Amino acid sequence: MWNLLADVGGTHMRIAAASRAGDILDQKSFPSKGGAGFLSACEAMIAERKSTPAAAVVAAAGVVTNGAVRLTNSDQSFSESDLARVCATADVTILNDFEAAAWSLVSVTDADTTCLQGPVDIPAGPRVIIGPGTGLGVGALIRAHDRPHVIAGEGGHISLSPRSADDLNYFEHLVRLWPDVRMGQGIAVEAEAVLSGTGLPVLYRAIAAVHKTSDEIRNAKQIFDAARAGTDEAAQIAVDLFRRYLGAMAGDLGLVYGASGGVFVTGGLAISNPWIFDQAFLDAFNAGGRHSHWRKQLPLYLYRNSDFGLIGARNYLASRWADDAGQRD
Repeated sequence: MWNLLADVGGTHMRIAAASRAGDILDQKSFPSKGGAGFLSACEAMIAERKSTPAAAVVAAAGVVTNGAVRLTNSDQSFSESDLARVCATADVTILNDFEAAAWSLVSVTDADTTCLQGPVDIPAGPRVIIGPGTGLGVGALIRAHDRPHVIAGEGGHISLSPRSADDLNYFEHLVRLWPDVRMGQGIAVEAEAVLSGTGLPVLYRAIAAVHKTSDEIRNAKQIFDAARAGTDEAAQIAVDLFRRYLGAMAGDLGLVYGASGGVFVTGGLAISNPWIFDQAFLDAFNAGGRHSHWRKQLPLYLYRNSDFGLIGARNYLASRWADDAGQRD
């Protein structure tokens, strides 16, 4: 018997076969854009294994409504009924990708993390995770009645407001380039417009327009590389804003959830660029006005395991089966 686990993001799809105990038996990766769709990739894995899974859990980067999802940053959509048909099982679940990411925190260890603040050994307590990748995800894990519970939401789409006169200028140009991310009539923008691989190139173009410099860089990887090399002023400013606003938002989330069990930063952009987690990032994380001292007590980690979506899907399934067994008893 095996279970199908998947993590379908805006750039990559990871699909795995796992044993009932949760061990990964096989894992494959596909592009989310321009290749075979997710359901076709599932069909291929099932055909290769010559049997259908007992259950399927999918972490998907989009809003899940009534068992269906349309990916926010990829032109794909599917539902639990589609998945049940392909997998020939009624035991199917689609989770938001950062709902699954929060589930991965059930089993996170210090081997998966780099400690940025606080104890190396991860303490018990509420945990929150934030991850800039193609988009921006947020989730939280709490315990109640000695069981893990995840709080899902769309925290990547909360508002960010400019924090300086220079930032105000950059945000004004950003909303001209991308009006859809403007929040109301002010200059606040969706967090994802700054803190994601989709938003960072637009922010870079806005900064280049302010400084009247070239905006020839077109993707987030090039922006990070140029910023680190010091070869492009707009890239350096864009990454500095990314660093500071990510730190501030992570600290805010730590306050919201009382994250004594840790604030975890992950996602493709964070994992690929650990050099940004410097003193400027920590200063932004800990800048809390009257609650700065409280923020400095929050454990903070870079979560380096890029398979957090699959791990979370596995942990969700194990927890649900444990609950089902408890109800039968």
